[in-house]
Amino acid sequence: MAYDTSGFKLLLGGLSGAGNMNTWLLDSVDAIATVNTSNYVSDGYKKGARQGDIVIVRTRTTTLSGPVTAVNYCWVIDEATGTDTLGIDLTDGLAVTPTDTD
Repeated sequence: MAYDTSGFKLLLGGLSGAGNMNTWLLDSVDAIATVNTSNYVSDGYKKGARQGDIVIVRTRTTTLSGPVTAVNYCWVIDEATGTDTLGIDLTDGLAVTPTDTD
């Protein structure tokens, strides 16, 4: 499935000025190996994502409102990607290992 622009949202805005860092949420039905390719988030730069911002990626089943199957922490490694320079590139991601011992 292709990137759905409604799945990329600002969670927490950083402080204004130099050195600010935002936190974003990306809900996607695509695997992290697809999500972390350059320009997958083709409007990320346009929406305000910048190099060094944190992106929490929630992989879902077949819809953006479906059950979560994986969570990865990534950061924006490259900005202004794509021929229109409106996208971003994410790092490979750090998988959150699910445990529930109760």
